[in-house]
Amino acid sequence: MSLRQKIVLLTTVPMLLGMLAVGLFVNAQTQQLSNHQSSVFHSSLMDVYQTELIKVTQMARSALTPILQNPDLSEIEKQHRAKHLLTNLSYADDGYFFVYNTVGDNLVHPKQPYRIGENWWNLADSEGKLIIQDLIRQAETGGGFTEYLWEQPSAGEITKKLGYAEKIKEWDWVIGTGVYIDDIDRQLEAIDQSFDAQIKSTSMVVMGSAAAVFIAVLVCGLALQINELKHADKKLLQLTKRVMDTQDEERRRVSRELHDGINQRLVAIKFSLEEARSANSQEIGKSQQLIRASEQHIDETIVEVKRMSRDLHPSILDDLGLMVAVDSLVEQFTRRTGIEVELTRVPFRNLLETPAKTALYRVTQEALSNVERHSNAVKVFIKFEIQRDWFQLTIKDNGSGFDKATDLKTDSAKTGLGLRNMAERMSYFKGVFNITTNASGTTIHAAIPRASLSLSPGAKLALE
Repeated sequence: MSLRQKIVLLTTVPMLLGMLAVGLFVNAQTQQLSNHQSSVFHSSLMDVYQTELIKVTQMARSALTPILQNPDLSEIEKQHRAKHLLTNLSYADDGYFFVYNTVGDNLVHPKQPYRIGENWWNLADSEGKLIIQDLIRQAETGGGFTEYLWEQPSAGEITKKLGYAEKIKEWDWVIGTGVYIDDIDRQLEAIDQSFDAQIKSTSMVVMGSAAAVFIAVLVCGLALQINELKHADKKLLQLTKRVMDTQDEERRRVSRELHDGINQRLVAIKFSLEEARSANSQEIGKSQQLIRASEQHIDETIVEVKRMSRDLHPSILDDLGLMVAVDSLVEQFTRRTGIEVELTRVPFRNLLETPAKTALYRVTQEALSNVERHSNAVKVFIKFEIQRDWFQLTIKDNGSGFDKATDLKTDSAKTGLGLRNMAERMSYFKGVFNITTNASGTTIHAAIPRASLSLSPGAKLALE
């Protein structure tokens, strides 16, 4: 998995999880609200029904009051008239009154007259609830409500009923009535269905929003990836061109040095030897002089070959380390140019691995080459140092400076391998490369972080 894909995943996955969490939270809150609304609606309706049951029972008690207070009637006559009154007293479609005594004998039941005169103390509904015992218990406490299953006269079906009972103390009767509350369940079911529809609608909106955002992020990510790929391809082409240009420039330099240096010396040696061979015995002195000249040309050629070998890759860098290699480079630079160099070293040998040593050596070599060709400087300061977790190199001259913006942009042959190449060497080690230049000189600062170096145990102790 590429870095871009990981970035896209790190962007989209938390977002999707967040949207999912929001959706679940909204769904839970909506469901909770639905349950709360249903509970409030149920409680409100039950309060209304309970209030109505108390009112109609009080009305029935008020209708019985004249009978109870009639002094001309015996108790038996009063009870007979009361039963007749309650049997014929009804309200709404299924509203009626029933009467039991405290031991469970039915005295009045207009809808189920077969119960009259029978004891129903142990009567239970299909859920096992002892209906008559519960009604009598509620009446004994001063009046109360109970829910049970009972046949609804108008429907002929067993449905849920809310019953209310209170006691007529004068006769030890329990008078009760009730209301069928199956319509409450139907209304609650309709409300629940409405809320479920809203929950589904909200969930669809949240999911749609999440999908839209995900698609938008995915499209942006793909667009970014395509753009980055184009940019990377462009940079790769530029890098390939720079590598090819660098290789061509290096080949031209080696070819020029072979032609202008070694080739001319070899031709001079050839002419000297041919002239010495053609000299007669009387010109021995001249022959010896020509041979000595050839030897000198050979020595110079050997020096030139060594220099070219050193420029391509100095073996001293691998054998004796960076500081010794830079010492040699500085010595030859001063001998060749006459420019004074002040070198500050670090007191450790073989502190860096070969790739890091090579990078810092090439930066120093290129900087001195630019000083020699372009700066008109008379003195150069080179300083190696270790600060915190950085291995640092600073090269400063007192020359005339240069146009940094132009040279970095063009990276022409004027700057050899180029300032850009020096910067790329440092970027390979996740280091830094800075140039400051003005009319009073140029300063190059290069640094490699300790984390990017492969150090020996001794070097680690030295840095610590």
